Amino acid sequence: MKLETRFAEQQDLPEIKRQIDEYISPDYYTLEDLQEILRREGTLFYVMTDADREGIIVSYFYAYVAPLREALSDLHAAQPPEALRGWDPETPVGVYKTSSVLREYQQHGICTSFIRDVEPVMRDRGAKMILATAMRSPAGVVPMRHIFDTHGYRVISELIRPWHHLEIYCIYCRQVHCICDAVFYMKELADPENGGQI
Repeated sequence: MKLETRFAEQQDLPEIKRQIDEYISPDYYTLEDLQEILRREGTLFYVMTDADREGIIVSYFYAYVAPLREALSDLHAAQPPEALRGWDPETPVGVYKTSSVLREYQQHGICTSFIRDVEPVMRDRGAKMILATAMRSPAGVVPMRHIFDTHGYRVISELIRPWHHLEIYCIYCRQVHCICDAVFYMKELADPENGGQI
């Protein structure tokens, strides 16, 4: 296994979509959505490949930097969590949006490496914090909990059925209108009370 990371390219999108369909939800993103994401300013869209297997894509990771107000809308937060109410809505923030790892490559620290390595890129792009929502299954399982806890993220709120309005089949709850909840995570890269410095 010789894993290498690079920016996603146009020719990667069909395989990324296939992984999204299998590991998140069929048609959570269309190919057109992925093309738009690839072109969008502020996007951090990566793939990890295995050079020992002719460069197959074993994982993708989609994140971005945007104003806080846009991030909250995209993360399905109807109201800003209490921890974010002191921040200007135009504050640049990083968002970890979606990722997946092929089943046979799971438990090798791939998602952990993305979370770790993308953080300084977001900081360099001006992000003052990083936000993420992690799915919590109806059984109460949060698959990303350990990774976020290990990297210094804190829970700032819970979102009740944030994807319920979408007509997509959820592979976790097996409902067309997802009944899973989400845990809202935050990691501050700057302090709004200290001039934007840690």
